[in-house]
Formats: sequence, structure tokens, C-alpha cells
Amino acid sequence: MAKAKAAKKPAAKKAAVILLPKPKKGDKAYTKSKLIAHLASAVSQKGLGDVSKKQAAALLEELTSILKSYAPVGAPIPGLGKVVVKEIQARPARTIMSFGKEIAVKAKPKSQKVVFRFNKETKDFFRKGA
Repeated sequence: MAKAKAAKKPAAKKAAVILLPKPKKGDKAYTKSKLIAHLASAVSQKGLGDVSKKQAAALLEELTSILKSYAPVGAPIPGLGKVVVKEIQARPARTIMSFGKEIAVKAKPKSQKVVFRFNKETKDFFRKGA
């Protein structure tokens, strides 16, 4: 039996990940305008068409509105994690002893807190200090 040569398929090109240089201690924070400019240039460099800063800003605006509206049921961000609303249970009023004195603690009502839960890959990335 003769072995048939398998036709060589061209390897799929992976999308180049544009990594920013790591911030140093004296660097300023990454601002919203820097993020918009970076997104616009990164998409344009990948050959997906020219994206202006206004278009990148509109994309971020839409993303935030979606995250806000879907947070109560969970809004995932692929590759990062999930935005969820956490219910905080009500606490009753009570008295406690502190340093020999009774202190009345007021009741706290039931409330909600918005929490971002990172996925496993992102947690591992930050633990390793990549």
C-alpha cells in the first residue's frame, strides 16, 4: 500500500495581539481618550478598514450601555469576565458590646452591588504577572 501524501493546507493566520508596554510606577493612568485612540489605530492596522476615533467612541458607548442593561442577568465580556449584580441581604438592627458599652447598630436595608467577575484565564494571567 502506498501512503497518500496529505495535501498541505496553509496554516491559519492568528490575529496579532497588540500589547501595550507595561506601565511604570510614575506613569499616568490609561484614559478614555487613550483607549479610543488605541482602538481606532489597532483596528485600522489589522486591515479591517479605517476606523475613526468617533467610531471607536461610539463602539465603547454602545458596549457600556449593553453592559449596564444586561448586568442584572449577567453581561459577559469575551476573554475577560462577566458583569453581574449581586444582592446584599438586609441586616436587622441589634445591640453589640464594644469595650464594655452597649452600642445600638442601625438596620441596613436590602441592596444591590455591581460586581465584575473575572474568568479563569484572566485570573491566571494576572497571577503569573505576564
